[in-house]
Amino acid sequence: MNIFLVKNGNEVLVFYSETEMKTAGYKADKIVTDEEFNSNGCYTRIINGEIVVGKTDEEKRIQEINDQIQEIDSDLESLDKQYLTPRILKGLAENDEYAFIAAATHEAKAIPLRNQRETLKSELDVLCAS
Repeated sequence: MNIFLVKNGNEVLVFYSETEMKTAGYKADKIVTDEEFNSNGCYTRIINGEIVVGKTDEEKRIQEINDQIQEIDSDLESLDKQYLTPRILKGLAENDEYAFIAAATHEAKAIPLRNQRETLKSELDVLCAS
């Protein structure tokens, strides 16, 4: 089954049958399969005068980066809960050797995650600026 897409100003009109579209007085600007239309969440819009179904590669990459950043933030939060306990924080204030080891272990695990997050954030900033 096909989906018929029509540009109407800045909007995309969606018709599920050619008869319905022609009865309404329109001609299709783009025809896609219902599988393509539905697999992209029925998401359509006009970009540079063309009908786009689904997200662009750039939008997909932005979403991917945001998902990765969210995962890193979750990992960092888990590290904080594991290593920055009240006992360890108190031990740091009291110069407890165990607390310093725990804090150093926390930092050794957190630094690569923070660096990865910053790299992703920089890429995201570039993508969003364009």
